[in-house]
Amino acid sequence: MRKRMILATLLITGLLAGSAIPTNVSWAASKASLDKINRELKEIQKKKKQQQQQMKQAEQQIGAVQKEQQDLQTQLMTIDLRRNETQSKLDKLEQQMNETREKAANAQDELDEAKDRVAKRETLLKTRVKSMYERGNVSYLDVLLGSSDFGDFLTRMEGLQLILEQDTRILEDNLRDKETVETKKKEIEHQLTVYAGMLDEAEALKAELDKQYKHSLVVKAELKKKEAALEEDLEQYGQQLIEFTKQESAKYAERVRAMSASSTGYKGGKLGLPIADGQFRFSSGFGVRTDPFTGRSAGHNGVDMAAHKGTTIMAAADGVVIYAGYYNGFGNTVMIRHSADLVTLYGHIREGGIKVSTGQSVSRGQKIAEVGSTGRSTGNHVHFTVYKNDVAVNPMPYLK
Repeated sequence: MRKRMILATLLITGLLAGSAIPTNVSWAASKASLDKINRELKEIQKKKKQQQQQMKQAEQQIGAVQKEQQDLQTQLMTIDLRRNETQSKLDKLEQQMNETREKAANAQDELDEAKDRVAKRETLLKTRVKSMYERGNVSYLDVLLGSSDFGDFLTRMEGLQLILEQDTRILEDNLRDKETVETKKKEIEHQLTVYAGMLDEAEALKAELDKQYKHSLVVKAELKKKEAALEEDLEQYGQQLIEFTKQESAKYAERVRAMSASSTGYKGGKLGLPIADGQFRFSSGFGVRTDPFTGRSAGHNGVDMAAHKGTTIMAAADGVVIYAGYYNGFGNTVMIRHSADLVTLYGHIREGGIKVSTGQSVSRGQKIAEVGSTGRSTGNHVHFTVYKNDVAVNPMPYLK
């Protein structure tokens, strides 16, 4: 935006300076006919229009590149968030795998303890079998029949039952220990395998995100470089546009001289009021005054004519519009060249209130705009400036 404001200032300067033609130059139409001047003016305007189009295209390209950069920045932020999530997932998986390894280690300890219990039980059983072998092939029936009386028979029967229950319990405990520990071992090994696969997947995803992030940084640098090149082109186009504007302004001045020489243009004398008499009041004069914004004394290069918003603003004399657009503190502005040395300015025109275009010939009293309060303004009025040889002079002598 700042560059464009500077460019607007340079364009206005170019309009005034480029059209300042020494008064001792002959205005004879014989040196350059109006037809020739108009053809040359059209050619300059054509080049100027092409330059403006190039500037517009460059601005659009810059806007597109800036949008790409914004979108890319959003992508980088998204990738960053996904990388953080992936890292959190990796940390959680690693913690779960460590816990699972601890469970596996505990299961191994339980397995070892179970194996010891199984070994002790098997030793007990083997000892009993050995003892039975050393005593001969004695069956449970022989033990019972060898009872001395019925009481001894019951005692022996109870002892045999206890031995059978103990043997059965030993065998059942062995089977249960083996099955339980083997089941736990398989379950933990399965969990470790699953977590290992998830860890590999998460690490692969993180690697891909890192790759995308690095690629995005490269693209970002390229877009920044492209934007800088486009900005440089835009500045160059702006300088060329200023040059064309100066040529255009000079050609306008030449046309005004030719028109004046053929008695069709402004020849001096009294300027008409920009606003019809009775529809305005003078609210500020030319010269030093109290600035309504700062409260300090400051120069005022024209006169202010307060009127209702929308009131018609008229051309003060015949001439050619050399500027119609927004100009800094003056807001919406129209400038008209009346002769080689005389230009008038009409400022603070309302939004959409400019009714003429650059290059248009206007007549004294023709509607060119409507009163407003754009730019550096405290109320509806028109700021009217008269430039004599590019220097602002008091408009009142020209209006009386």
